[in-house]
Amino acid sequence: MNCDACGEAAAGPLATVTTDAAGGVRHRTVCQGCATGAAARARQPVRMCVRCERITSAPVLVAEVHQGTGPGFNVYACPGCAPGLPELPDALDLLG
Repeated sequence: MNCDACGEAAAGPLATVTTDAAGGVRHRTVCQGCATGAAARARQPVRMCVRCERITSAPVLVAEVHQGTGPGFNVYACPGCAPGLPELPDALDLLG
């Protein structure tokens, strides 16, 4: 069976896509490469602003929180709040 998006013969299982870019229903069968590529392009980064607590699709990294054990985490702000936040020192600079 061929992929409806790229036309190539599918080596693995095919996925069924039921919506198009405009949101209309459109049934097609696509290969895994086309299915994951479309999903990656459609996915936007979404984070909560540390200052105003609103969800933003254009997050700005403002701090990295390091942990003694386990993984740390990043702190984000929206583009409007980011310039007003103080620049935080890096944890490695504090050790010196």
